[in-house]
Amino acid sequence: MDVDKLLSGESQTVEYKAQRSPRSKSYAKTVVAFANARGGTLVFGADDKTRELVGIPDGQVFQEMDAITNAIMDSVEPQIIPEVTLRSVHGKSLILVGVPVGRQCPYFLKSEGLEKGVYVRVGASTRHADLEWIRELTQECAPGGFDRLVRRGFSVSGDDIARLCDRMYEVALSRSMGPEVANIRRVTKSQLLSWGVLVNHEGETLPTNAFLILTGNDEAVRPLQCAIFKDDSRAVFLDRRDITGDIMTQIEGSYHYVLEKMNMGADLGGVVRRDVYELPTWSVREVITNAVLHRSYVERSSVQVALHSDRLEVSSPGGIVRGFSLDRAMSGESRPRNEALAQAFLYMRLIEGWGSGIPRVSREFEERGMRAPKFQDNDGKFRVSLWRPSPDGFASYLRDGMSRADNRGVRPGSFDGRPMEAGGQTMPVDRQATRVDRKLMEVDRSALVLSYLQGHGPVRAADVSEFLGLSRSHTRTILRGMAQQGLIQKLGDKRYARYVPAL
Repeated sequence: MDVDKLLSGESQTVEYKAQRSPRSKSYAKTVVAFANARGGTLVFGADDKTRELVGIPDGQVFQEMDAITNAIMDSVEPQIIPEVTLRSVHGKSLILVGVPVGRQCPYFLKSEGLEKGVYVRVGASTRHADLEWIRELTQECAPGGFDRLVRRGFSVSGDDIARLCDRMYEVALSRSMGPEVANIRRVTKSQLLSWGVLVNHEGETLPTNAFLILTGNDEAVRPLQCAIFKDDSRAVFLDRRDITGDIMTQIEGSYHYVLEKMNMGADLGGVVRRDVYELPTWSVREVITNAVLHRSYVERSSVQVALHSDRLEVSSPGGIVRGFSLDRAMSGESRPRNEALAQAFLYMRLIEGWGSGIPRVSREFEERGMRAPKFQDNDGKFRVSLWRPSPDGFASYLRDGMSRADNRGVRPGSFDGRPMEAGGQTMPVDRQATRVDRKLMEVDRSALVLSYLQGHGPVRAADVSEFLGLSRSHTRTILRGMAQQGLIQKLGDKRYARYVPAL
């Protein structure tokens, strides 16, 4: 690690010790916490309160290095072999103890045992792990990952498997265009087994966590939380919506929620009008999809999509996968946390390949001449901020032909000049999806409607219209088509009409 960063203060991966304590527990527990998280460095010879470099006396350096190494190796289970080095900074001798990311979690102090001796890193402090946290560490480090673990106590029928295969096929079709549609083959049970969505055990087919997550039949699938905030404090909601259902429905629902609330202009340069949003829509979908795919499903918290006056912020529980780094992700490398889900997403065309997302998002914003997205990995979350242009900047973007990457000749004056909100942004209003999305996403909208009906009982067309953020006439067209397909049933007529899932 760079010396300046190392000495800039304690953090999730750095802790200071003025000297080695005779009681090895005082630093061995931090070693345990580093190994149970993302690794880290102990700096001996730096005061943890003042950050002053006090150093280790030169005559004791090598004796201290041996004592630290032996204490760590003797007191931690499974055994950790630290990288202990000597560094001279401003004339002071420092001992740096590098702790790698653990591969055999949970690590614990031998003297305290597994139930009481597991420690974790919370911010810049070391804390005891409770039994729930220990369970999560065990699952997170399981061979093959959490999503490939068999869920004991659950069973699947042939119909359950067929429904998931049909659902994935529908999503794949909705994400494809032109000749590509003819090349899509229905996913099979054999493919689900090869990906780790299902496993065969003693002649029985069993579901893994991935199967339950994909079907939405698991407590790990928390509602995806969407909201619009008045300012950065998150104290005042302008609007909020929880998207439920399987994770494919959550991705589509949250994506369209953002489209509804973003500022929008129009490209009138072609044969037909084309809606143009203030943020690149491919990037919006990509960061939401990645948040759902790469999140930690061990943690019982939600993916959050927050629209602020200056940015769209998407937060994913769990942060960067263990043993990986933000720098490597930014460079285009990939290490999926959930490998079975990643294979399913690749089939469904929800992702294009491994490691291509972050570089392409950055490139889209650069080609539009917009502020570069911000990617952060801290406090156990991975957070992406897509910066919204100012109204004048968006108007200029439309007026000048949109961008080098997508110059469609937008006519001046096509910027949507709605009333201004405090803070300089236009008031968010519901919008229809783009013409292209309208054709591609009917299957996903049907899934959204079905999920909504299943959770709310008999509902009016007006309720569905509000949920989808579409006009009532457009919503009635969708409902009429779903009824003709036998997906839903209409009860009553005219003002008394209600809709329910088909029996």
